[in-house]
Amino acid sequence: MKLLSKTLFLLAFCLLANLSFSQIYKMEQAVEDKNFKKLEKVALSALEDKALKKKPEVYYYLAQAYIEQSMDKILFSKNPDAVKLATKYMLKGIKKDENRATLSRDFEKVLKKVIKRQIEEAERQYKIKKMSKSVKMFKYVIDLDSTNRYAHYMVGKSHIANLDSALGEQSYKRLISWYNEDLKTGNKENEKTVDPHAYFIDKYWQAGNYDSAKFLIKNGREIFDDNAKLNYYDVKVTYDQIQDMAPSELLLDYIQEVLVYSPDDKDFLHKENAVYIYLIKNKLSKNKKGSGDLLINRFVREKVAKSALKDAMIIKNTDIFVEKKPENVLWKLTQYFQENDHLTSSEHMLNRYISQTAKDTTEEAIADRWYVITNFAFKTKKLPFSGFVLQQAIARYPDNKSLLDSRKEVIAEREVAAADVDEQGALYLLMKDEFSADPSDDNKKRLLAINDKYVGLLAAANRFNAAKSVMKEQTEMTPNEDHSERLRYLAREDFYQNYFLTRTKGKDLDGNTIKAFDWNGSASVCDEGSIDMDIQEKVADRINYFRRNAGVPEVLLDAATNEICQKAALMMTSNKSLDHEPPRTWRCWTNDGFYAAKHSLLIQDANTSMAVTYIMDDQNPAAGNRRWLLYPNGKVYGHGSTNNVAVIWALDDSGSTDTTQYMDQPVSWPPEGDVPQMMLFKNWTFSIYRDLKDATVEVLQDGKALDVNVESFVRGYGAPTLVFQPKFDKGSLPDKSNFKVTVTLSDGRKYMYTVRSFYYNPGK
Repeated sequence: MKLLSKTLFLLAFCLLANLSFSQIYKMEQAVEDKNFKKLEKVALSALEDKALKKKPEVYYYLAQAYIEQSMDKILFSKNPDAVKLATKYMLKGIKKDENRATLSRDFEKVLKKVIKRQIEEAERQYKIKKMSKSVKMFKYVIDLDSTNRYAHYMVGKSHIANLDSALGEQSYKRLISWYNEDLKTGNKENEKTVDPHAYFIDKYWQAGNYDSAKFLIKNGREIFDDNAKLNYYDVKVTYDQIQDMAPSELLLDYIQEVLVYSPDDKDFLHKENAVYIYLIKNKLSKNKKGSGDLLINRFVREKVAKSALKDAMIIKNTDIFVEKKPENVLWKLTQYFQENDHLTSSEHMLNRYISQTAKDTTEEAIADRWYVITNFAFKTKKLPFSGFVLQQAIARYPDNKSLLDSRKEVIAEREVAAADVDEQGALYLLMKDEFSADPSDDNKKRLLAINDKYVGLLAAANRFNAAKSVMKEQTEMTPNEDHSERLRYLAREDFYQNYFLTRTKGKDLDGNTIKAFDWNGSASVCDEGSIDMDIQEKVADRINYFRRNAGVPEVLLDAATNEICQKAALMMTSNKSLDHEPPRTWRCWTNDGFYAAKHSLLIQDANTSMAVTYIMDDQNPAAGNRRWLLYPNGKVYGHGSTNNVAVIWALDDSGSTDTTQYMDQPVSWPPEGDVPQMMLFKNWTFSIYRDLKDATVEVLQDGKALDVNVESFVRGYGAPTLVFQPKFDKGSLPDKSNFKVTVTLSDGRKYMYTVRSFYYNPGK
């Protein structure tokens, strides 16, 4: 009986083994025949058998059946879940396959196909913005192959697109960690994408965390090297990072890091040169020639190196200093500094250029080279530069007859020829040197004639500071001559160009209506609007008309400051009030507008250039607005206007003026010298860095003493200022009138100046 049972068991086992072998064989045969519907049927049938249900290959075959069907359009249309089923059974097979032994031996190709199709279907879900489904499907890929980096990347990307940033960042951080492991081990084969780096760089950049953004850019460079996205963010992040940095070698390093990968970026090429020029100029101005030369050497080397880059021609379109030869870079620097009125730097560059291009270091060779270069400059360059080279040559060799004769010839040739203002200026400088060497009456007459022409050209070019300097020299040279007509001419022209022509309403001299300023913003929707550049230029010209004539440096309007002033003007208009610290409860309140209001002069019922006149015609006993507008150390101003409000940023202290200069040089309005009668405002002001408490003021009009009301001295508001009102009838002034002002301080110091008023109204 026992023998019979054993025999029956062995028989049953053999039958089952044969059945299993038969089913596996049928699946293999179906694969060989590429009959995947039959493979599906056999595999599903096999799963009903308890023994076969434990075998991983049955699941793998079933996965193969579905994945192959998914690649047939007709079969896939009948079974759209084929990829899903293939993935499902592949995962079940893996679960039953110890150490994936069967998979590795026989079904790796099937696994790759399943992963490929699963990725394709997951990508389809991503494209139609079904992000949750996309995440789920890419996670199946990770279950199939935990090292599939693309799937990890797409899980992160899908999460982020679905606004699940925290989950997305986990995937991205994992990828960056793997990339850095590859970097350590030198593995360059594994798949990588720069997007995780780009995501975090962008996040840090937008948050203003520039150091973290730059750290990731640097890390990305180690992995991806020259990459378009890294290059883009390098430019953007660095541009924002350096906005408020003072010129320094550190700033230069930041700029040059960007230019390694974006060598033709126009903004950074300009910035690189601007920083170099500033640093070189600063060193040479302070007579630090050693450190200045180190910077110059570095500058020259880098410009020569740029000429060898593949993008050299594109770079040269922006960077004028790129040259193949070092000496040519020096020559261009010489010309640049001369054209931009930094003659100390230009002189240094020229001396270096001569020394570097001479045949040898002997004095004879150096002198020879000076003569050759002087002639070359006159043949190839305009008079301002060639005249400068000649001046430097003569300064080095004052007894060289050839050079002295050259100067005589140039003057004789050019003093009768038509010239533009810069050429005439160069001729004026050469003639000054000639007159210094030979102060004969003839040379004096020639110099004065050249001066007269130069002053006219300067006035026509709206360069009144320079014109006044030339006139000052002329008056000193001929103290007994009457220069009053010439000085009044300059005052009239300055007023006409920089006051009369800066109006934003009324009529011009031909009777045509001036295009009026019309605010394009809206208080109802908190739109601050914008101001055209021609209006901003009119405002700047009028401000500088007053500053120049008062004897303080001119200022510039900054575009960014203009924008925040415009926001402040909107706030004042929207709330129908002026406030230097507007509360947050105000309509249209912004941080920028608040900041501008705090640092600006606020004007009601006037805008643009008319507001500048309101500021100057400040009838407050302290004249605070005028004092700030004429503050000597102001440099960068801003302006914003609506139809009835103006905001002018003038509480600026960024200039480089040494205020000790104004301990003896007063700033007054009306100013010393010639001024139209309409500029004699009610309040007269006298500013100086002295103690003005208990100061007294005397004013004589054409020799007659006037009653003068002197306001109590008020500290603050820019420079220390005395405010006073001479009593006279402005309406009955003669065409010309002289006001002699004497200010006596409590310590006995006296300051005397004369205001020469004249009638002038170009509109009549």
